[in-house]
Amino acid sequence: MKKSAVIFASLIMSSAALCGCSPAREYSQMSEEYLYVMNAAAELTVYDYFEVNGVEDKVRTAKFQRTADEINIMLRGLDSALSTSYEGSDISRFNAAAAGEKVQIGEDAYNVLSIAKTVCELTEGYYNPAVYYSVQAFGFNGGTPPGSPAELPAEEEISKYVELSGHFTDLSLSREGDKFYARKPDFTVECNGEQISLKVDIGGIGKGYAADKADRILTENGYEYARFNFSSSSVVFKKYPNDGGMFTLGLKNPRPEMENGVYAGPAQYINIPVCDSCVSSSGDYENYYELADENGSVRYCHVFDPFTGKPIESGIMSATVIGGSAAENDAITTAIMAMGAQKAEEFISAQLQNRQVVFTLNTGNGYKYYTNIAEGGYELVNQSFSRL
Repeated sequence: MKKSAVIFASLIMSSAALCGCSPAREYSQMSEEYLYVMNAAAELTVYDYFEVNGVEDKVRTAKFQRTADEINIMLRGLDSALSTSYEGSDISRFNAAAAGEKVQIGEDAYNVLSIAKTVCELTEGYYNPAVYYSVQAFGFNGGTPPGSPAELPAEEEISKYVELSGHFTDLSLSREGDKFYARKPDFTVECNGEQISLKVDIGGIGKGYAADKADRILTENGYEYARFNFSSSSVVFKKYPNDGGMFTLGLKNPRPEMENGVYAGPAQYINIPVCDSCVSSSGDYENYYELADENGSVRYCHVFDPFTGKPIESGIMSATVIGGSAAENDAITTAIMAMGAQKAEEFISAQLQNRQVVFTLNTGNGYKYYTNIAEGGYELVNQSFSRL
């Protein structure tokens, strides 16, 4: 299931001046932007001694450019392997294959599908990238959004898609020498007069996987002070060259206040110090539409409940996981949003003790936030949120 090109976590840099060991040798930053990779924008920022006494250090500049180029090549390789919009990509070929067919794929697609299966099992199916047909039926990821409630997909159609996606973990992966394969589940359903087999969209988890690979590239090139921000959906934080090495991560307010059509109040609701960590977030507040019925306006977002085949109705507005693998976190945040508050708390307590987690909840009577971060480990910026 794709997270789409939306901003889920708002990154706020520390405002303190960058400083080095002496006035003649100060840290400065160089950035490289990558646009339209996996339908999103990415940005690399590195802090180094790019100038000494006002003179550019061409060796360090050249090293940065080589690193940036290496990350660019990696991103474009992943795009061509994981994209559902490229007909020749590994995932597109898998999706086009017949039920039960064995498809040769590349190592990256193999790794991402392996992570997807692991997290699907870990979350008891609340993360499931095989909700492909449901996502399109509701107008996301290339589908046509309905103009009224009457145009929403029929219950019978959605139930077929749910039945099909429930076979995601039947997908089998194998490695034979230096070749990688994925075998489709030998299961189909008939829907709208057509026999269809399982399809997946791993665009969202793909961004986290890319962030993990960028993290390794930065380490291999010896960069201690850096960050890599992929659509603010998955972010790698190395160290910041000040403030004890800590960046300030500001999580975006999922329901920003409006005044005369202009955002009022803080853009974020909570600030968290981070370094040497991968962060992934999901939210319902960018990629969505609303339809009016007799009970008022209903929000339909791009995050889906695999058990209903419909956009989530859990009340969770956003979720963020800090630490561990960005690819895993990408999938886990999606699952948390589908679980609902009670199930999510139980899951976090049982499975995510070594990661920091925050999620927001619309109770209908106000906004709450849950976190396993101890008091004093974060700053609540927006007082319209209270701790769950």
